[in-house]
Amino acid sequence: MTSAGGPRLDPLLALVKLILAISMAAFLALAAVIALAAPALFLWRDKVTAQMAAQGAPPEAIWAIVAVLLLVSAMFVLGFYFVRHLYRIVASVGEGDPFVPINARRLSAMAWIAVAVHVMAIPVSMIGEWAETLSPRIHWEGDIPLAGLFLALVLFILARVFREGTRLREELEGTV
Repeated sequence: MTSAGGPRLDPLLALVKLILAISMAAFLALAAVIALAAPALFLWRDKVTAQMAAQGAPPEAIWAIVAVLLLVSAMFVLGFYFVRHLYRIVASVGEGDPFVPINARRLSAMAWIAVAVHVMAIPVSMIGEWAETLSPRIHWEGDIPLAGLFLALVLFILARVFREGTRLREELEGTV
């Protein structure tokens, strides 16, 4: 993708980078708002617990809500890092050299992030299912899809492909 004068402008890459940059900002904003909701619950603890009691939930359920808020906030932070790695990979494509060792590490990190988010979704789902048993007015629709694990597997494989491609290119450059 490079020309004699350096990197060539690619409208698709520019659009993808813009979308990824907006996504990173959204992930951080959501993480902050959700994380700030946890201490806000304690500022209005009496009102919150009274409303929960009206729904049939015990006062201790506030801790379950706080746990979900903090887990979801952490998931959004991990989403930010996932998208940031992807942004940097896309940027390296625009620079003309995506097959570099750092991109293999980025893909591996993205795979581990996908695994971590999947694992964090388990307690969130368990808490949601528990909350549903407290009141007929609470409806939980939180399945844990296997797509996140398949994504992680694909990213682990792509990381290996990038490592091997980089190694082969360096080996070829060494023989020329």
